[in-house]
Amino acid sequence: MDFWVSSQANLTHVTINLICSALAAAYASRLRGTLEFKMGQALTATVAIFGFYAVAILIGRLFFSRSMFAFAVVGAACVSILVVGLRHRLTRARVAIISPLVGEMQFSFPFARIVSDPSKDLRGFDIVLVSLNENVSADWARALSRAMLAGCKIRHVGQYMEELSGAVSLEHFEVEHLPPNGIASYQLIKRLMDIAMVVFILPMALPIILLSSLAVLLTTGRPIFFLQERVGLGGVPFRMWKLRTMRPELKGETLRAAVVGDSRVTPVGRILRRFRIDELPQFWNVLKGDMSLIGPRPEATPLHIEYLGKLPNYPYRYLVRPGITGWAQVNSPPSASADEARRKLTYDLFYVKNLSLFLDLQIIAKTFWTVTSGGGVR
Repeated sequence: MDFWVSSQANLTHVTINLICSALAAAYASRLRGTLEFKMGQALTATVAIFGFYAVAILIGRLFFSRSMFAFAVVGAACVSILVVGLRHRLTRARVAIISPLVGEMQFSFPFARIVSDPSKDLRGFDIVLVSLNENVSADWARALSRAMLAGCKIRHVGQYMEELSGAVSLEHFEVEHLPPNGIASYQLIKRLMDIAMVVFILPMALPIILLSSLAVLLTTGRPIFFLQERVGLGGVPFRMWKLRTMRPELKGETLRAAVVGDSRVTPVGRILRRFRIDELPQFWNVLKGDMSLIGPRPEATPLHIEYLGKLPNYPYRYLVRPGITGWAQVNSPPSASADEARRKLTYDLFYVKNLSLFLDLQIIAKTFWTVTSGGGVR
């Protein structure tokens, strides 16, 4: 520490790092939603704050210490997570659900209070949930006005449910819920980032792919790669590459998604799937433009056709490129049935609706945890 503050430049650097850490902690203290969501937001904000500082260092050619900067980033991330955890345990928003104003919407908030009498004083609540599609009587309008004047937030119950769960309600999802400015602008930026990241990662990934290919060849023979038609951007089919982790399909065998403990998975395949190594050849699909690093998981054509007939909102997931990882992949297991596909679609549409760099950073963080913990493997 004496070395770090041994000069005016070092002292300035320490001060700015502390200010950045304080900003990250202050932002973390004001977050709302599920614990997981708030932690993801806190980490994203920490990366963004120190990212701006790093850009300022490069542009202004400011003095900095790599060890001090790294220590500050890690420390700020730990403090932000600690702040989120403590605040989550010590405080909980007081929520009121106005039952006459939520219509037929289904909800389940064990910590919320249902209010059906407009004479009830709502000023003791932090959040009041209503449906903006319902007609508001004069009595309820007065009650809501008093609450708003007292600083209470009036929220749409569906939007609040979406924030807590990270998934949309399919029954209430409409096309106008998609980003009002469209998604083309971010998709262009995202495409450039995909290419840059693959080019950066590929030298490290290639030796792993080669060794894994050799392991597949020596244990189960050819073919080494598994190519399958999947459906991508705009519903256009493409051939997706993977390292083969299952025995070849038998003659007349019906295509089906993998399930937990699937007997078709080979011993080497289980290791490759455990650490997602079998997905690495999809970097080629990303470079070709068939896929992105982050997006809804591409489905096989037969499953795509099946889900189209059962899930009316399913085509909206093809507004963005499919991804190697995505919001649904880190929150829900791969779909092996129409019911699981329906649950996964709620996350896919949440991603399309909230498409942003911050959400992509959260997915990257959750993907790292999923890979290291082995979650979601089939």
